[in-house]
Amino acid sequence: MKIRKKTLALLLFSTGFICTVAVSALVLWQTDVLNLPHGQDEKPTISNNVSTQGTLYPALREDGLWGYINEQGAQVLPVSLQTATQLDYETPPPAYQEARPFLGKTAWVKQNGFWGAIDTEGNFVVPAEYESIEVYKHSDTYFVAAYNALSSAVYPNPNTALYDVNGAKLFGISSRLGQLCDGLMTFSRKRGDQLTWGYINPHGEIVIEPIYAEVGNVSGNFALVRDFEGRTLLLNIYAKNAVEISELSVDLKSSPLVLPDLNVIGSRLILMQKDGKYGYVSVTGGVLIDFAFDAAWPFQGGAAVVWQGDMAELIAPDGTVLVPAKNYVSVLHLGYGIYAFKEQGAAGWLVYNAEGSLLVNEPVFGFGGWQNELCSFWTADYTSFFNAAGQVQPGLRLDLQPGVFRLGHLYGVQDVNGQTWFDEHGRTVWSVGRDRELAPGVNLLTVLENQSADYLVYYPQVEMANKAAVSPEQFAVWKRLNYTLADNAMGEYYESYQLHDELQFMVSGDFEILSSGTVMTVVQYLRLDDSWKTFTDAPGAREEHIFTACFDKETGQLYSLNDLFKPGVNWRVDLLEPARGTYSVRQAGLGLPENPEVLDYLERRLPRILEFSLGRDTLALYITLSDGTSQHLEIYYQDIEELIDMEGELWRRLKGY
Repeated sequence: MKIRKKTLALLLFSTGFICTVAVSALVLWQTDVLNLPHGQDEKPTISNNVSTQGTLYPALREDGLWGYINEQGAQVLPVSLQTATQLDYETPPPAYQEARPFLGKTAWVKQNGFWGAIDTEGNFVVPAEYESIEVYKHSDTYFVAAYNALSSAVYPNPNTALYDVNGAKLFGISSRLGQLCDGLMTFSRKRGDQLTWGYINPHGEIVIEPIYAEVGNVSGNFALVRDFEGRTLLLNIYAKNAVEISELSVDLKSSPLVLPDLNVIGSRLILMQKDGKYGYVSVTGGVLIDFAFDAAWPFQGGAAVVWQGDMAELIAPDGTVLVPAKNYVSVLHLGYGIYAFKEQGAAGWLVYNAEGSLLVNEPVFGFGGWQNELCSFWTADYTSFFNAAGQVQPGLRLDLQPGVFRLGHLYGVQDVNGQTWFDEHGRTVWSVGRDRELAPGVNLLTVLENQSADYLVYYPQVEMANKAAVSPEQFAVWKRLNYTLADNAMGEYYESYQLHDELQFMVSGDFEILSSGTVMTVVQYLRLDDSWKTFTDAPGAREEHIFTACFDKETGQLYSLNDLFKPGVNWRVDLLEPARGTYSVRQAGLGLPENPEVLDYLERRLPRILEFSLGRDTLALYITLSDGTSQHLEIYYQDIEELIDMEGELWRRLKGY
């Protein structure tokens, strides 16, 4: 894909540079640099199925560890910072490496590399001794499966347990648990050298003894299993009997049968393949939906997606078409029987429930994860939520805030830069990450540029609380930084992302911040997508472009790569060898081959204008490859000490001298 760069003349400061309203770091409001964010005028209706179990919320701290806050944003856990060098399970730890929401009376946290469960006072109810956890929901309650690896220096034997929401142990084995589906969970037991599998219910009671070599997930009282003779069987869980798949229908005996997977049962139908075509066989026998599809998914949530050639459609268990066939370039099952379809040439998604009803009248441009049986989605104008019943949740509607989720009575946003909690009026109660104080009265805030939902870009801007306290010279420095950050995010493709009133490609963008001493680098990512195009001579593709801005967080002074090196150093040549060395070591450490294009790039002089970032220990260089991807090359400062101007302003500020 060849897209010509076209610079936008940004009018960022025509109506004033100063914003006096704080913007949440991770709450991505629909605003540009000059328009202030706004909350809801009326308090939304909170429906009964929004969980209010937890009054405490996991909160990221400035030190990168986790605690818990209440709905007002006050830190509640840890109770106090401990000065003791030796921590035990009865003493609240100073903070947690990771923290999960409270379910019932407990929350699971990671401390010293292991997971355990604490109560609302911060005391460990389950000792922190598990390497990983999974949370499952059945009926109206949650269960937590806690694991230790099959082989570990700390725990040489497998160790798995199932806990309820109050930290009570329901089931424990020296082997593994599988997924919880339709009220049953797979589990294994080792007998001699053989691993055998069966099923338990969420209360830890064995429903099917572990006698099978392989088992699939349960769906509607049925599961596919494989015995030690290699036969694939359909298991009726509560009748506790099994029949060979080939015995279900006489039609299956006349031609070789292919079972794609053991997890292909849904709505009492089994997805199967015959003579290269897919169809569905009833668990009670007989072909219910004929083998007529080139590709198909199992039934999930009461519907299934099938393809004939490039045409996809959504069907019901009786074969009725719920969503007519079209050339969809992408299809998603979001969970709970909610399906999203993207048509060729369209920017947004069309979202349907398992009855084939369109849930949102306008195109949807993105989805968040499920939390408390609510999944966020956003259009060009607002963010709202689907519930598990396949309906748009009434009352829960926000100004555009992509990536938001709902927990208790607060909304949250979390990404690589940090986390924000805010209430139903848009008031931020806790924020750590993108929004940060640079200097007294000077803050770096996240804004969202969304002139069209086809151009969805997040980037930071400087906000000054008191312009009068800043000299004209200093104001000009901050203004220059703001212009650089905005131009990186928008100037490249803002005018050219749509041509002749026809969608050419979609643009999305994000950023991360690296900090060392008083030096910050904003690494801005811009992604272009026209992958739905199918032109023979110019197939659709995705590109990623990286732009950086390195500056002093106290003064706003922008730095160039030249500022890092001694006068007279030709870094365009002198950085080639250390870059090659660290690249080779990195690829070898990951077990990956070296890219010939990268090696060729490092055989010639580096370009004069090169995107870079400065971390605590490394200099990173960013290059764009011919396939549209980006590659960053890290160089350790210790490998280029003789080149660095250690008496220079940039190095001294970088190291905090």
